[in-house]
Amino acid sequence: MQSKGNWWLGLTIVILGIILLLNNFNITQINLWPIIKDYWPLLLVLWGINIFWGKKEGSFYLSGGILLAFGLLLLCRNLGILDFNISLLWNAFWPLVLILLGISFIRGPKFQGKSNLAFMGGLEKTKAPWKLESGNYWALMGGIDLDLRQAEIDKGKYYLNCTAVMGGIDIIVPDDLSVFCEGTVILGGLNFLGKENGGIFASVTGGQASGNNETLIRIYGRSLMGGIEVKAKSK
Repeated sequence: MQSKGNWWLGLTIVILGIILLLNNFNITQINLWPIIKDYWPLLLVLWGINIFWGKKEGSFYLSGGILLAFGLLLLCRNLGILDFNISLLWNAFWPLVLILLGISFIRGPKFQGKSNLAFMGGLEKTKAPWKLESGNYWALMGGIDLDLRQAEIDKGKYYLNCTAVMGGIDIIVPDDLSVFCEGTVILGGLNFLGKENGGIFASVTGGQASGNNETLIRIYGRSLMGGIEVKAKSK
């Protein structure tokens, strides 16, 4: 079922398109700039409503509430209902982002392993056979692609600690292995085996079980203005 936020956002875009079309053919002469300048925070309000309407997890409510409150504050300021210094919001925003990021590191898994870094570039382990080991994967303004179907996987437990900062990490796991995923996201998105979450600050867990209890892969994802996706495919 389509959310109300999407419906209103789509209707708003259609109306803007119609007005621009009529203006271009000199049928109307509507100046959109004053309207856009004052009412653009409605987009944040609609975004927040869309999150509230479509999701049930508490972390989604947090993201939706922040967007809704931020949009309403800006709208009231633009319309002269409230008088406040908008720089105060920005002065608080980025320090809060850093605090949330630090909390995600503190709450994350504690284990030692090899670090694999993709900085403004790419790291791929998708074709030639490679040996799976527990370790850390960092995508800093870069991308990492891992295909565990091509990996040599011994019996035991494996831990993959994945961090994406303005980058992306894509992991394919065999559909016949037990996999458990959890993580947090700030201004980005996570998709763990079909369980999706995103926004200003959110968390998500996902997993799959198999008859093979001798091998378990645990993936912890942390994303800041980036994305991490884990999906299962058959070999």
